[in-house]
Amino acid sequence: MEQEGLMRSAPATGGYDLPDPLTLPEEGVRPPIVVNEILRKDAVPPPANLLEDPHNTLGTDPIPASRYFSEEFFELERAKLWPKVWQFACWGQDIPNPGDTHVYRIMKRSVLIIRQRDGSVKAFVNACLHRGAELCETHTHKAELKCPYHYFTWGLDGDLKWVPSKWDFPQLNGRKFNLPEVRLEEWNGFLFINFDKDAPSLETYMGRFAEHWKVWDFSKRYKAVHVQKRIQCNWKNGLDAFIEGFHAFASHGQGASVVPDDCSQVDIYPDSPHMSRFQIPMGYPSPRIHPAPPPEETFEMLCAGFLPEALGTEEGRIKPGEDSRAASARIARLSYEKNFGISADKLSTAEALDAISYFLFPNFMPWPCLSFPLVYRFRPAESPDWCIWDTMLFLPFSGERPPSAETIELGPDDPLEDIAALGGLALVLHQDAMQLPSVQRGQQNLVDGNLMLTEYQELRIRHYHKTLEHYLGLGKD
Repeated sequence: MEQEGLMRSAPATGGYDLPDPLTLPEEGVRPPIVVNEILRKDAVPPPANLLEDPHNTLGTDPIPASRYFSEEFFELERAKLWPKVWQFACWGQDIPNPGDTHVYRIMKRSVLIIRQRDGSVKAFVNACLHRGAELCETHTHKAELKCPYHYFTWGLDGDLKWVPSKWDFPQLNGRKFNLPEVRLEEWNGFLFINFDKDAPSLETYMGRFAEHWKVWDFSKRYKAVHVQKRIQCNWKNGLDAFIEGFHAFASHGQGASVVPDDCSQVDIYPDSPHMSRFQIPMGYPSPRIHPAPPPEETFEMLCAGFLPEALGTEEGRIKPGEDSRAASARIARLSYEKNFGISADKLSTAEALDAISYFLFPNFMPWPCLSFPLVYRFRPAESPDWCIWDTMLFLPFSGERPPSAETIELGPDDPLEDIAALGGLALVLHQDAMQLPSVQRGQQNLVDGNLMLTEYQELRIRHYHKTLEHYLGLGKD
């Protein structure tokens, strides 16, 4: 079922006649749109954290393409990265009741996450201590943890309860033989695990990320959509596609009349190596469109996505004193009030309309804005050429909490554009899914073996590669 309140059609559905790149002038000067200036002029100002503009860069050194397909690099990540980092494992409300379990898999490791009888959550290595069989293969509900192979049994708290033929295990005499715990911490309803017992706390690891997110409370959000897709690309190629807006004009041209694509603000902080973000203002056309579409066209495209029934009415027109951005934010707020039953009049223009993406290295990408209420996650699969891509939508609710959506699992050939619950995002995600396998193949044909990134718009990619180098013990390679 399609989710009410989401963009119900992709912006500029029906196609905008984009110019042939060969007809465009040379782009030697940065576009005049400055995100910070836009936000300061908005009628409803954003939280102070969105007004920060640190202007940090990391130079223009190339990135070795082999990091995306090398078996040796993949094994280095397996050995030195994933055992050491805090990683998003599941949404806490996916396991609301005592005995509810979630299985989180990362490369060859498996973690069993269980809601305890007192409401707390614990995580255990998902293996029987007898001969290693997995205690759970999928998400389920358990009264106790019983190995299906020989019936060794543990309680939900990991304490040993029963041993078959105990007389034949003299080596167990006096041993607790409890399940090994994996570190787990909860933040804003999300559950994170870390295999490293000596790692810093999750809050310390987050750095500025935790400070920024104090203004966004997900306790009144629920997981309305969860789509998991197996895709033929390295986990970093999947990640890269969603931490820059540079590709939007070429890959998502249907949005050119409502998104000033390469006018994003990209932020990194020297004291927070695990965090980055971008902000892309909505409600203005791409500066590459000549002549620029009139404001009415930009507004109508967004209105058709947020509240199509308003088109042709008084609400569905730009009012005196409004520009296309202010009018679009107004119609977005009306949509949230109608579809979610919430009061949105004090919601800032940026949170109501813009694309605001945070990233916590290595696999957590939450968007605090209601316009794109997303969480992305990319995890490596069995080889450097495959990964698991999760897309989740977290919507506000009033009254009783709705249950979390069941996960829709898609194979490599299953199209995302058929998932109605994603609304207008379905086409956008499908377009990305069609690009990524080609990127994965092409990177292995580069003559000099290097990726050449922009200095600013792809800064977040370069930033997390620096963090990756730190964990893997690499300098420039």
